Amino acid sequence: MSASTDVQLSRYAVEDARPTTFLERGVTVPFTTPILLGSRVRPAQRRNLEVAIPSPAGVRGFYILPLQGICDICAPTLHDRLMLDVMGSLSTVAPNTILRIARAAAQEGLAGRAAAAAALAAERTVSGQKTLTNYLLLLRLVAQLEHPSEGCASPERDTPADVQARAKRAVARLAQSLGLTPERVFAALESLAEAYLDLGLPGDPTKARYQQQLSQIEALSAEAASWAETATDAHLASSASLISRSAFFTLNCGRVLLADLLALIDDLSPLVQRWTANPDVILAELGKLAWLLDGWSIIASIWETAEQIGVPAAIREMSVMVPSMPLEVNQWVRGPEKDYFAEAHRRHSRLVSRLEEWRTGRLLELIQRNEIIVKSFV
Repeated sequence: MSASTDVQLSRYAVEDARPTTFLERGVTVPFTTPILLGSRVRPAQRRNLEVAIPSPAGVRGFYILPLQGICDICAPTLHDRLMLDVMGSLSTVAPNTILRIARAAAQEGLAGRAAAAAALAAERTVSGQKTLTNYLLLLRLVAQLEHPSEGCASPERDTPADVQARAKRAVARLAQSLGLTPERVFAALESLAEAYLDLGLPGDPTKARYQQQLSQIEALSAEAASWAETATDAHLASSASLISRSAFFTLNCGRVLLADLLALIDDLSPLVQRWTANPDVILAELGKLAWLLDGWSIIASIWETAEQIGVPAAIREMSVMVPSMPLEVNQWVRGPEKDYFAEAHRRHSRLVSRLEEWRTGRLLELIQRNEIIVKSFV
């Protein structure tokens, strides 16, 4: 990095502190420019966005600057410029917002053909997944509202025609009990199916996005811990241990959140009633898992492609990107927070030479690696 860039970035240097809320932590953006990988965007004080860029020096900390200031410190790729242009019109962000923008940018082909194909495939599967999720919700509604005296077979084993008739009867019963029209109940179930799309349902064959990410984080935690046990470099072992423990804590919180959210469909009657009264409240609850897992898909992708830059370099890069867990998590997850998690972030603040490969001229290799990360992200 040039001396002039160091001076510009130093103006925005801040102490690494745990955020109060997930919105304050910000949302990870899948940039392909090496210096920007792992950056987060969040609302600024003046109704626009600011970006938190992981310190290029390798210490746990961020440089905070206006979104428009990114071009002052680096030359973003065309993919990143498109992302920045779209985000420039936003005043607030959420993980699903960035996901939509990332898929649209990837479809332009600026992150490579593989990422474009992955984004198109993701969009094409949404309709089918929504239909299947809606069908599974109807099956649950039938099972919950039919009387045992009716002697009906399990809806999963019944013929499609009979299931359709039974679903209409169940919807009519629910509508009558809630004082709604059957049309409103059908519409509510369709909207709930879309809201649950990324969470999935118990035993969901669609392999929902966030259930897949939890499995990915579980594997990352175990593999990083195993690598740390055999590492000969004490500093690298410490970094791998931080990644493993942070992933494990996130995994446990995610499992609790997912169980709570899936439990809502165990009784669809109050859920439909709440949805028709105020869907935004339900959407906020369902969005908690997205906030919790934000950032980990990129870290996991770095690990999966570690051979391209070397495992030690990947460990160093990942350790800087490990998300700080906001204090807000205590309001979301039952039980006390693990003190060692916060302590680990305070201890791990030494220089780890982030992006050493970028400084030595491997810029194109890192961009290509980051395009693979975009493919996984979308």
